[in-house]
Amino acid sequence: MVSKKRAFKSGKEFEYKVKEYINWCDSKGRLANVAGFAVYADINQDTFYAQKEYYSESFKKVNDMLEDEALNNKYLNDTRIIFYMKNKCGYKDRQEIDTTNSNRIEIINDLPSDVDENK
Repeated sequence: MVSKKRAFKSGKEFEYKVKEYINWCDSKGRLANVAGFAVYADINQDTFYAQKEYYSESFKKVNDMLEDEALNNKYLNDTRIIFYMKNKCGYKDRQEIDTTNSNRIEIINDLPSDVDENK
């Protein structure tokens, strides 16, 4: 079994490198993403994901930073952001139907008694 290498000396260094990458992307009008970060940091994506084993809390923060950057990216239109979020961040469309609503329709015959209902 090949062990994935630790690519950063600390979780803080990992976070700093991602922030640096996000700023670089912003200056170039690009969407920050895992593949782009791997290229920027001269690692591969497997090594990026292996950092979760070493820096669990920082890894969560880094993923939050990349997700936030995608959600608020000023260079992408809404359709591309939605597509990215669904495919890379696990977002999905869902419809919720409330089946617990107990509102009932009650029909009340309130015709006066002297009215012939058969007419």
